[in-house]
Amino acid sequence: MSEQLKTDLQTVQAARVFFGHQSVGNNIISGLQQLAQKTGFDLNIVDLGSIESESQPSGLVHGPIGENRKPVSKCRDFERVIDQQLSDKVDFALFKFCYIDVNRNTDIDNLFRVYRFTMDQLMDDHPQIRFIHSTIPLRCSPSTPGVRLKELVGKLLGKKNNSKLDNFQRNQYNRLLVETYGQSQVVDIAAAEATGSNGRRESFKMHGVANSALLEEYSSDGGHLNALGQRRVAQSFIHQLADIIRTSTTEPSAG
Repeated sequence: MSEQLKTDLQTVQAARVFFGHQSVGNNIISGLQQLAQKTGFDLNIVDLGSIESESQPSGLVHGPIGENRKPVSKCRDFERVIDQQLSDKVDFALFKFCYIDVNRNTDIDNLFRVYRFTMDQLMDDHPQIRFIHSTIPLRCSPSTPGVRLKELVGKLLGKKNNSKLDNFQRNQYNRLLVETYGQSQVVDIAAAEATGSNGRRESFKMHGVANSALLEEYSSDGGHLNALGQRRVAQSFIHQLADIIRTSTTEPSAG
């Protein structure tokens, strides 16, 4: 384990962070626990359900928000958790949608409008909290010769690769997120899922743009993270999160 990882874990430990999620988020939490154990660093990971009325100690608070396949419910639930449970207990907060929340039929522009409205409202109501943003995780979209041949035959028959269409939509949302808030304010889970240890990026081209996909070696079911994927994505997650925390503590105060 690198010294950078230890530094990142220490940075998050010294802050008070809330991370709202569902199953892929649980995969990332598992990865963080593995990394913390390997480094010997005791990162304080607290379940949201155990938070009491008194001030929350530093570390990472996490818990489920909303319902899968109902992304707007996650916006609403995140808002509720911040307003009613964590307003004075955290300094940083973020949540993520799941890959299952977005597919080829999702109105991406409308979903992003709801997300942006939610975050704008929270930033107005809770100026003491720094709100961070997260890309949507991806699914595997293999581009092997066999898959390409199947796509070619399907095209002749008027069929489409639904896996790639779904991932295209997730990539569209992620592009909007980065364009709006800037890469430095986004924890890019999707990029981590698509990047191998050698730096190779899993991608496919659709509608004239390159789109990321989950590396098959990081998943056993095409969507959730296996042990390797958990560690790889968790390490990227904690590094990006720590970078944002460090930047926020060195920014000059207004006035």
